[in-house]
Amino acid sequence: MKINKYILTFFAAVVVGSCESYTEDLNDDPNNFIVAASDLIIGQTQLAFMQHMGSNNARYAGVFANTMSGADRQYLTLNTYSPNRGNYNDMWGDTYLQGINTAQLILNDESAGNLVKGIASILQGALYADMAALYGDVPFSQAVNPDEYPNPVYDSQADVVNGGIALIEQGIALVGTASIAAGFGGNRLSGGTWAATGHTLAARYSLLAGNYASAISHANQGISSSANDLETQHGTSQENRNLFYQFIIDERQDYLKANNAHLVHLLDGTATRRLATPAQQLQYDYYFISDSGGAEVALNTTAGGVFEIDAPFQLASYQETQFILAEAKFMQGDEAGARQHLNNVRADQRVQYSSDAAGFPDSTATGTELHLQILEEKYIALIGEIVTFHDLRRTRNAISVPNKQGAIGASNFPQRYLYPQSELDTNPNIPASLPDFFAPTALFTSY
Repeated sequence: MKINKYILTFFAAVVVGSCESYTEDLNDDPNNFIVAASDLIIGQTQLAFMQHMGSNNARYAGVFANTMSGADRQYLTLNTYSPNRGNYNDMWGDTYLQGINTAQLILNDESAGNLVKGIASILQGALYADMAALYGDVPFSQAVNPDEYPNPVYDSQADVVNGGIALIEQGIALVGTASIAAGFGGNRLSGGTWAATGHTLAARYSLLAGNYASAISHANQGISSSANDLETQHGTSQENRNLFYQFIIDERQDYLKANNAHLVHLLDGTATRRLATPAQQLQYDYYFISDSGGAEVALNTTAGGVFEIDAPFQLASYQETQFILAEAKFMQGDEAGARQHLNNVRADQRVQYSSDAAGFPDSTATGTELHLQILEEKYIALIGEIVTFHDLRRTRNAISVPNKQGAIGASNFPQRYLYPQSELDTNPNIPASLPDFFAPTALFTSY
C-alpha cells in the first residue's frame, strides 16, 4: 500500500479543497501550517469515516446481504457475484489514505490536544477493524509508517480487529464527556458523546471477534437512546446530500434498487418474518417505493424516506447497541436479558414509526427462536449498514438469507471483499495465495 507517494498531494488537497469551516482561524503564514493541522484534518478523517460506512462499501454490502439489488452495469455484476478487483481500488485507498493515514497524522502531532487525538483514535480503530472484517488480513502494524515500511505486511484479521478495538478504547480514555458537535463534529456529524459512540463501536467489533463479555461491557456504556445516535448530517445542496441519494438520483440512476431483495420479501409478506409485526408496512414504506410502473422496487429517496435528499445516515445507533446486548447475552445463556434488549428495540420502533404495541409487539420467544429473531430483526432494522453483511458471514447465515437470483457459481453468499488491483500491482507483501470471493475469512469460519 503506497501511502507515502500520496501524502504531499493529500496535504495540498486538504488546504485547497476543504470546507471554509475547516480553515477558520488558520494562521495565514504557510510556514505555520502544522500548528493547526490536527484541528484542520480531523474533518477529513470524519469524512473518510462517513464515506467508508455510507458510500460504496455500504452499497456493496447491501447487495451482497440481499437487502438491496444491483440492477445495471457494474452493480449488475455485483448482483450476480461477478466482482472485479479494480472495483475495490478507490474503496481501499480512500479508507487507508484519507481515513487511517490522516488519523495517524493527528496521533503523531505532539501539539494536538487530547480531544482531537481521542476522536482520531476512535475513528482509526473503527476503520481498521472494519477493513479487517471486510477483507480478512490487512495492513495494520506497518500501515502508516511509509518511510520505514513502504510495502506494509498484512496482519492477521483477528490481530487487526483486536488492535482496532484497542485504538477505540485508547480514544475513549481521551475524549472525556465531549459531545459529537463540540468535539469537532461541526456540521458533518450529530449524536451524543464521543465516549458513548466509541463504546458502541468497540461493542460492534468485540461481537465480530466473538468476545461476548467485552461486547456487553462496551455496549452497557454505549449509545443510550436513539436521540444520541451517531449520524451523518446532510442538506439539499449539491455534494452535501445523503450519500445513497447522491448515488441513486444524482450519479448512477437505476444502478441500485431492491428488486427481489430478501428484505423486501420479509416486509411485503412474501417471506415469513420470525417476529410477527402487523405494522411492518410502515417499515416497508420507509425503506422502499414502487418503480417503473410497479414492475420494480426502488430504495425510498422521496420525502420522508430513509434515503431522502437530506436524510441523516446512521453510523452507530441505540438500536444496534441493544441488538449487540441481546445477542451477546443470549450467547452467554441469559435469555431473559436477551429478550429484554430485543424488546427495547421494539419499544423504540413503536416511537420511530408512531405505532402502538399491537403494531410492533414484544417478543416472547425462547431458545433458538429467540436467537434467530434477534438476528433477523437486526438485519431488518439496519438497512444500508455494513454490519448486516458482517453479521451474515459471522453467523454463517443463521437466518437463511437466500443467494441472489441468477448468481454465478455461488454455493453461498459472498464472504469477503476482494483485495484491490492497486494492491496487487504495488505491494509485494499481499498474500501470495489470494483468497476466493466465497472463502470465509478466518474470524468467521465457525460460530
